[in-house]
Amino acid sequence: MIKKSDYPRYIQMLKRRPEFSGFTPDEFNQLEQQMRIKEYPKGQLLFDQADTRSRFYFVISGLLRSERIDETGDFSFYSFIAENKGFPYRGLFHDHEYAYAVNTMTPAVVVSFPMANFENLLTRNSEMMKRVIVEMGQIINENEDQLQQMVTSSASDRVRNALKILGRKLGNQLAGDRWFVPYAITLIELAKMAGTTRETASQVVQRLEADGQIIYEHKHFTIFIK
Repeated sequence: MIKKSDYPRYIQMLKRRPEFSGFTPDEFNQLEQQMRIKEYPKGQLLFDQADTRSRFYFVISGLLRSERIDETGDFSFYSFIAENKGFPYRGLFHDHEYAYAVNTMTPAVVVSFPMANFENLLTRNSEMMKRVIVEMGQIINENEDQLQQMVTSSASDRVRNALKILGRKLGNQLAGDRWFVPYAITLIELAKMAGTTRETASQVVQRLEADGQIIYEHKHFTIFIK
């Protein structure tokens, strides 16, 4: 549980982030008055797809997973939200429902604000609106790249591409071409992201390990990306 006495520390942290540093003191004070800071255990649902889109979130620590399922229930888009990221940007000023579900993959600390208040402040602050538009463009680019890499009939290729995406999106670059993902990723999570079975994901991981292209220890990936 986050105590109210700890809020000032988080507030100062947020003020230094690009997502909030452009707000005036008065504008940030309005956000602060309705801010919530919560600790979530692993596996906690923050909101489900089609829930009322009531709050904007920012990840202080931990890893979250977003998943969107199409109307047929046959296709899902699976992505991750790392620390120091805000969400959801999709549907700003338009949607009344969340476009995807979000769960925690690790214990997490998350800040949230009323969506209506956040949107109202954006309309009055052109610099912050510009930053949000840039962030939305980056998210669109990342999602398009992920879709392009996942549209292949080969399950093995999808697993390989999913690992590259994990390395680039979540990884910390080590010496050379090595990227270490600092979050525990199970083979089941990898399989879901690649749209295949755990068995297939396991086989591909074993082959890549044997070829020296990845290291998988204690559910943590080190990925070699050229």
